[in-house]
Amino acid sequence: MRALTFWSGIVCAMLCGLVDPAWGYAAVFVLSLVQLALLGGSGGSVFLLIHYATILTYFSLAPAMQISHDVEFWDAGVMRAASHTQALMLLVLYMAGVEAARLGVPDAPQHRPGHHDRHLVGVAHPLLLLLSCSLGAFATLFVKPELNFVARGIVGMSSAEDSMPIDGIFFSTLPKLVVLMCFVALVIHAVRRRTLWSWLAAGLALGLAAIAANPVNTPRQILLIGLLPLLIHALGRSRRWLLGGLIFGSIAGLGPVLNLISRGSIWGEELRTFPFSQDFDAMFVVAGILERAPIPELGWGRYLLSAFSFFLPRSLKMFPDFDPLGWSAILGNFSQSNLSLPPFTTAYFDFGMAGPALFGFAISAGFRMVDRAVDPERPVSGSYLSALVLLAAYVPFMRGPILGWGPFAVSGLIAAVVAGALSSRARRMVTRVVRHRLPSA
Repeated sequence: MRALTFWSGIVCAMLCGLVDPAWGYAAVFVLSLVQLALLGGSGGSVFLLIHYATILTYFSLAPAMQISHDVEFWDAGVMRAASHTQALMLLVLYMAGVEAARLGVPDAPQHRPGHHDRHLVGVAHPLLLLLSCSLGAFATLFVKPELNFVARGIVGMSSAEDSMPIDGIFFSTLPKLVVLMCFVALVIHAVRRRTLWSWLAAGLALGLAAIAANPVNTPRQILLIGLLPLLIHALGRSRRWLLGGLIFGSIAGLGPVLNLISRGSIWGEELRTFPFSQDFDAMFVVAGILERAPIPELGWGRYLLSAFSFFLPRSLKMFPDFDPLGWSAILGNFSQSNLSLPPFTTAYFDFGMAGPALFGFAISAGFRMVDRAVDPERPVSGSYLSALVLLAAYVPFMRGPILGWGPFAVSGLIAAVVAGALSSRARRMVTRVVRHRLPSA
């Protein structure tokens, strides 16, 4: 039923988009709502729930209203309807690829939640976990205080040095996310144990995480990578409508608000409400690139490899020339150089119209394995925390750009491994079999 509804909706979205791109995005909005309703039962795919909540927020309602009101961003002017239609088709192809990977696969995970013994899972030494993570993180911040910076650069720097702080995002967010993931592990432990000491440890970890996150460099990513895993753990299998609503509300409402608090006083930003905030310009940028820049020859993977090589120094980055946001036509037509490009658009530059569908298929197939790891009764291990972080990282991953998303996701994964390594795995009860010897005759 769900698959039939999706493919019928995709056809409707394509046909509506050919008439008017705003109608096409509105059809995607309705399709996402219907899919969220069909995924609302417990036990379904957490990835698909987050996927459609992200589509609903960034890629359906926002561009539909922006197109209908002729909104423009970054002094690029109003885009033609044909460009918006082509951008819509890339999104639809990506969504089709995501669902194609689910054909024949039940949405419910293969494991059966609730079959772990509550008494055998938890955190082995909560205070050890808390002290080890917090001391290591704060020592890093005290030794290297320059790691605390504003992510978009330092005011007054020359243009040649403007992008230097971006190289340090990884080193800045890692200690903060280590403490935050420590808090996540201790909260899961406290919910299971329900003791005063476990709740006190979780509260202390939250306080330390709040201190470590100040000054905040990019609060939305910190919250998504650090705190969304806790919501996924708590609501991903039961109150799924609440989880979807929280994702939508936090992105739509808190994004502009947090931008105003963290960067507004420095960059002169004004608080603008959803969906006309510059936080929701992703599909506008896609349409602008398709319209203003000549599409080069296929990259055959070099665009994606260039984007995914964010962990390398800039001098060693793979295929640095294959960066669409660095094209002269883009730099000459947009007033903002720190643009966001959804990764399925990068796949289009590599493999043409088949690129978004293939990319969506690969992403969805990978998250099928992550889905199977999400179980509220699993041990608080590094692998379990990493699965939660990967699901949370999908939201900024879809928003793009990969260069900005990658350091946060990698920092979150390393923090999950560190916190999980100090947490206990399922402790097996050793049953001793006592053999009674029969008295010899």
